[in-house]
Amino acid sequence: MKDEELQKQIEAGIPVQTNDGKAYQLVFNKLKQEPAFHVPISFADRILAIIKKREEQRDFRWLAFGIFLSVVALVVVLTLTKAWTIGVFSFISGYPGLIAFGIAFILLLQWVDRKVVRKDATH
Repeated sequence: MKDEELQKQIEAGIPVQTNDGKAYQLVFNKLKQEPAFHVPISFADRILAIIKKREEQRDFRWLAFGIFLSVVALVVVLTLTKAWTIGVFSFISGYPGLIAFGIAFILLLQWVDRKVVRKDATH
């Protein structure tokens, strides 16, 4: 007997005595039953929180990678152009603390933006 015939007989309620028919009957009976597990109400919220955390980690990695490449590019450019001592960027050699403060301040602003401003905008 073909699978389609077995399925039609079982759906019609006609008893089937073959092993294949019994297997089909068992499968159809199990498919009619509701699953025996229940998902907690907070399940979707937890999944979304995990996804959001992964996205934030991915964003942070890309930000760190971009900052690293920018610093490398800056060092390469300044080294190749010898801008430390001549040219437009000669003030850098006299104010290393100011440059470090500027970089730290920009990073602080980025952190505040990510933790406070964007968090409030999503609610």
